[in-house]
Amino acid sequence: QVSVFLALLTWLFMTRAYGELGRRGKRSTSCVEKELQDIQKVVTKNETDSAGSIKDLFTSRGNRRALTVCCTLISLQQLSGITVVLFYVQQIFHATASTISSSTCSIIIGLVKLAAGFVCPVAVKSFGYKTPMIVSTFGSALGVGGLGVFFFLKNHGFNVDSLNWLPLLSVVLYMFAFISAFATVPWALSGELFPGSVKPKATTIITMTKAFMSFLTAKMFPHLSRLLGIDSLFLGFSLFCCLSMVFVTVAVRDTSGMSFMEIQEMLNGHKKKEILLVQEK
Repeated sequence: QVSVFLALLTWLFMTRAYGELGRRGKRSTSCVEKELQDIQKVVTKNETDSAGSIKDLFTSRGNRRALTVCCTLISLQQLSGITVVLFYVQQIFHATASTISSSTCSIIIGLVKLAAGFVCPVAVKSFGYKTPMIVSTFGSALGVGGLGVFFFLKNHGFNVDSLNWLPLLSVVLYMFAFISAFATVPWALSGELFPGSVKPKATTIITMTKAFMSFLTAKMFPHLSRLLGIDSLFLGFSLFCCLSMVFVTVAVRDTSGMSFMEIQEMLNGHKKKEILLVQEK
């Protein structure tokens, strides 16, 4: 009896689904066959080009554009101050003379990072790649900018006793906003934009760019903070967050929901009108 009930229940849902497809005019398998043909083309091309060289990253227009976008995003990611905040968070709170211990602040930030990690997939699923990154970079600019304003007031003789809450709030906002999209979406894009033949080489270059920029910002932070002042550095990080927001708005296309063929056609400048129609649907 249970089996019969489950079968009937499944049949009812399937009937409704077929009826909905029929109402929308999707009565043939031609669209499915076309999609299968496109997939077969991609598979065949990947098998043919399985031994792609590093040269292919720069001779193909689509690969060049994808590599430029990904490396720029990763560089801006590091220039927005994430490595510095993670490495020097306890020193930052010690410099603010906050009543909250630096270890407690680190625990709070760890919980915030955990929560932001759950927000990222939900935001991407609901709004795609582009909008969450714009919101993420804007929130990061506000957060790290708040740190810059606090240290600016403190270093210029203003009484900041009533603002001891600002550094913790700023770091929490910065970490939550940054990790909720800007920390992870560029890596998701790098997995979608490149053909399988050059993806390992592209990922290697992007990872090396990230490592170099991370090392550079972490190494230069103590020297530049003594030379320019810690307030100037955090305000500079805020500026790079704003530049990241502009770059995402202007140069990054939302590829969520697009097939690999559509992404490659977009990067190579083919069938632009058809791609726009697919995105509107």
